[in-house]
Amino acid sequence: MSATRPAPRPCTPSDHEWLFQLHDAAHRDLVERAYGPWEDGQQRAFFTPLLDEFDVFLFEHEGVPVASVYLGDRDGDVWIELVEVDPRHQGRGIGTAVLSWTVERAHTQGKGVLMQVHRVNADARRLYLREGFEQVDQNDTHDFLRHP
Repeated sequence: MSATRPAPRPCTPSDHEWLFQLHDAAHRDLVERAYGPWEDGQQRAFFTPLLDEFDVFLFEHEGVPVASVYLGDRDGDVWIELVEVDPRHQGRGIGTAVLSWTVERAHTQGKGVLMQVHRVNADARRLYLREGFEQVDQNDTHDFLRHP
């Protein structure tokens, strides 16, 4: 990836199938490590309501979709429900760019950013901590993080 940041845009219904394919590519391994075999129907049933419940932004680089973020509100802060980067484009600073954009957007609204990360997703957790998120809580499966 060149030095330009991926550009966000709100997703449209025509993006929904691509977003599910991204979800599959980005989360299948995590789901299988944490919960067992990936079942497409079950995952679609989980995934589809997210498209209505959250503000979904798709990030493109040179016209190619490479990532997405699902944003909502929680406790007066911006809540990141999902952040997904196409595995073919990982390791190029895209996840960092998505987080930076989200934090900047929240800060212009006078808000912090909350999210959760599954404990088996150590790489993502390291990224979030490196980008200024701090652990504020946890449960049996997830750590809860906040960017002030």
